[in-house]
Amino acid sequence: MRDFWSKRNYSFENIPDLTGKIAIITGSNSGIGKVCALEMARKGCTVILACRDDKKAKVVAEEIKAETKSEKIESIKLDLMSLVSVKSFAEEFKSRYQELHILINNAGIMMCPFGLSKDGIETQFATNHVAHHYLTMLLLPLLEKSAPSRIVTISNILFTRELSKRLESKGVTKVYANCNHPGVVRTQLFRHVYSIGSIMDRIKDFFSISAEDGALTQLYLATSPEIEEKSIKGQYYVPLGAPSTPKGIAASDEHLLELWDYTENLIKEKIPDYEGAPI
Repeated sequence: MRDFWSKRNYSFENIPDLTGKIAIITGSNSGIGKVCALEMARKGCTVILACRDDKKAKVVAEEIKAETKSEKIESIKLDLMSLVSVKSFAEEFKSRYQELHILINNAGIMMCPFGLSKDGIETQFATNHVAHHYLTMLLLPLLEKSAPSRIVTISNILFTRELSKRLESKGVTKVYANCNHPGVVRTQLFRHVYSIGSIMDRIKDFFSISAEDGALTQLYLATSPEIEEKSIKGQYYVPLGAPSTPKGIAASDEHLLELWDYTENLIKEKIPDYEGAPI
């Protein structure tokens, strides 16, 4: 059953030379984010590990340097549970770099116990959506300046569809925003769902895929020449690098602007000097 997602439309070998490219990957000290960082570094990309636990991220950065023989890896602290931290991360990144070619909004949590972020926002919504929306808006001018560039967001379909529409309306043709579902992956994402050693945990492992396979879809969107050649924008992809069609609320046009406006107003409420999306 682990071969359910057996058709691979992309592989690590397909990743082109990324020398000269600069990428940010959130939540990249473990799981599929770490795999993306490693494989992109192998191809010469400058990779910034954007993680809450900066100590762990620095250890991972050194591991990647040792394995790839590349020195173009570093970490900058990013706590997605704090919009102030998001702002600080963006400011620090822009003080060090004048270009950004790839932003992978990878970090996420799932089915966690109820809690609130430092800004009083439900933790899963804060981490998976609000912080990544804010981060993307803060970095969007740099992504436009550095075009052709990519924005890859994990599972946040409504955000990506509206972002892509806005880019098109603004006449921005070389920023490619897409989203993906990585699949059921054997990572720490399930730490709140199953207890270690439980029967359900073993069943999940049987039906799930490795972090390496889970990383392929977002690596395809972040690095494949096909994205630019075929002008793939505002699309949703599933394992392993296959196009798909959103369903339910994710396919609704009426909810696109509703979520966008709600998020923008929420960020302005929490960060009074936020001037709003530059698009």
